[in-house]
Amino acid sequence: MIFSDGLIVVLAVLLLLVLIALRTPIFIALAVSGVAGLLGLAGTGGLKLVPLAMVAQLQEYALVAAPLYILLGEALAVSGLGRDLFTAAHRWFNRVPGGLGASAIASSTLFGAMSGVSISSVALIGRMAVPEMLARGYKPAFASGSVAASGALAMLIPPSLMFILYASVTGESVAALFAGGILPGLLLAALMIGYVVVRAKVAPSNAPMERERFSWGERLRSIGKIAPALVLIVLVLGSIYTGIATPTEAAALGALAAFAVTGLVYRKLGWQNLKLIFAATARVSAAMLAIVGAAFVFTQMLVVARVPDAVTDFVVGLDVHPYLVLVAIMLVLVLLGCLVDAASLLLVVTPILVPAVEGLGFDPLWFGVLLVVNLEMAVITPPVGLNLYTMKSVVPQLDLGDIFRGIAPYLAIEFALILVMIAVPEIATYLPSVLT
Repeated sequence: MIFSDGLIVVLAVLLLLVLIALRTPIFIALAVSGVAGLLGLAGTGGLKLVPLAMVAQLQEYALVAAPLYILLGEALAVSGLGRDLFTAAHRWFNRVPGGLGASAIASSTLFGAMSGVSISSVALIGRMAVPEMLARGYKPAFASGSVAASGALAMLIPPSLMFILYASVTGESVAALFAGGILPGLLLAALMIGYVVVRAKVAPSNAPMERERFSWGERLRSIGKIAPALVLIVLVLGSIYTGIATPTEAAALGALAAFAVTGLVYRKLGWQNLKLIFAATARVSAAMLAIVGAAFVFTQMLVVARVPDAVTDFVVGLDVHPYLVLVAIMLVLVLLGCLVDAASLLLVVTPILVPAVEGLGFDPLWFGVLLVVNLEMAVITPPVGLNLYTMKSVVPQLDLGDIFRGIAPYLAIEFALILVMIAVPEIATYLPSVLT
């Protein structure tokens, strides 16, 4: 061979980065660099691995749940439920400093527990919450940051598409991963709300205090309006953890329930909305599955070059504490998240890092939850953070500079949670041990 396997892998990775820098669609960039690497490693015979790799990955049963959860979220997005979620949260948080920001985070948390798609949460909640905050004197950075950051909670709080993708690569239980994301997700939401309240208290110019008051009756009635959402969450997660349904079956059950809520409760299931629901579901699902297939071609190239084995041997052979290695991995992933979207990054790094992490003696389920928390930072980090551009698209009057400034404190909060989870792994492992 003219080039060593190591050099071919380096060239394939450089090609991937160049294509990303040229704004090539990520699935094309992954596929082209993966095929080029396979050609360099195994000649034309390596091309036989391309269809085999794609079919092997896309026929994973766990992946069936992904389009169903997307369908569930899209059905709820047209229902008006998002408005009721924000209204209810506002009734309860209005007397708290930064109450509208806290309301946005609370409503994003609840919607994330139904949809699993972060950009859907940002679009739905942002369209209502941010203009309301701006009208009441909130600073643009403060208003947009709370929505863009909390939208990422949909990646961590079940049902999470990121956990489904992680399970499809590693073989870990989807139900166990879902359980592992519950406490970190709620803790992260609480930290975000805590930041909003403290920041508004310390610097009131960010979020003027509201004079509006609501009675306990109004607050309780607002909870009644979001009862369908709460029932839906209980239906999906309850059916999984009581053993009535698998996560995939629960996704189908949840999608049917979402159509029932949209049609019977909100009366929004007309022909136009049906077209919107199915078109959006097809678009998002096709994009996601194209990335999954292309990413597996790229990772197949890495497997042929024995990169996972080499990384495992290198990491295990390091004469440093395993936790230092883990923190270093997290920092590298933060940097990569600035360049590559979360789903693609997860699919590429998981086959490489999980064997190494297991070699260090860490639980792959715990690492999966830790990885998803890290990847939440990818969707809110410039220059490729999808949540940031979604925020700009639904509230065009916002300046991207304000959105970028508003998101910075939440990146620190996310990384602080990673360090806490490294110090206290039980945050992610306790519920899976109890529920699954």
